[in-house]
Amino acid sequence: MSLHRTSNSEDIDIAAAQWLLRRDAGLTPAEQTELEQWLAGDTAHALAWQQMCRTDQLLASLPAARVAELRRNDAAPAAAASRWAGVAHWLRGCVDAVPRGAVAACVLLLCGLLGYRHLMEPDYAQTFSTARGEISVQRLPDGSTIELDTSTELQVALYADRREVHLLRGQAMFHVQPDAQRPFHVDAGPARVTVLGTHFSVRHTGGQVNVAVQQGKVSVAGPGRSTTAPALLAGDGLILAENGAATPLSVAPAAVGSWRQRRVNFDDTTLADALAEFDRYADSGLSIVDPAVAQLRLSGSFDVGNPAQFAAALPLALPVRVVGNGSVRRIVAR
Repeated sequence: MSLHRTSNSEDIDIAAAQWLLRRDAGLTPAEQTELEQWLAGDTAHALAWQQMCRTDQLLASLPAARVAELRRNDAAPAAAASRWAGVAHWLRGCVDAVPRGAVAACVLLLCGLLGYRHLMEPDYAQTFSTARGEISVQRLPDGSTIELDTSTELQVALYADRREVHLLRGQAMFHVQPDAQRPFHVDAGPARVTVLGTHFSVRHTGGQVNVAVQQGKVSVAGPGRSTTAPALLAGDGLILAENGAATPLSVAPAAVGSWRQRRVNFDDTTLADALAEFDRYADSGLSIVDPAVAQLRLSGSFDVGNPAQFAAALPLALPVRVVGNGSVRRIVAR
């Protein structure tokens, strides 16, 4: 007796192929339960699933050169089916266990597998880091540039449809090459910064994220990936706490990323925080014991490589004096 494949049967084949793609991407517990319910709901579902798993194994045996050729011919997962006519012919000759009507689902599976893996696997991936006191410039294959500040670590992955940076710690200045087809995302702590092309800085230290825009426009999303504020333009900044609380800032565009000139800018910053910023680059040789002195506030621009100059300027700006000699000196109330 011959087996007649109805359109409903082909729909089941396609559903099985889609479930296989979802399984390869990783199912949540809820999705795993849904798959099991789908399989138990009809014996035709279970049969189609078994056939699709066998097809998947066969596709996995394709020579790497053949897979590379297929990906070159069509990098987009939503390609026209006519481009895969040769694949369908190959399947008809090789997959004796799969009914003829299931070839369309097998082609869908192959298209999905190759297209999905092409999107999920980065074309370029690299981790960059700087040591204490070091600053480096990294140029990416897409034409973008990242400048890393001291004690910074980030991971870069460039995909077919997007560009992803994960700022693990420190701060960096981004000069993004415009590409409307591949948005540029920076994940830092609770923040996700999205741009198409612009110049901006992201800092991830002390449990919070600071974004400042020198040119262009970026959007910032917080926990849950919900947008936390209107798009940031040149001169705009935003501090995002780990709990999602957002504080807008106004910054001078020319001052964004001033650390690239080995300078730090303080605007009503506590003396303790200012000293901690110097110590990010090297030992300043300065310490504070009195909590009241630590909370004094300071504004100004200083050379991070010259803590002695910073120490000399403190008594002129604040009611303090620097005492002691040697490698460690204390900042005390005047």
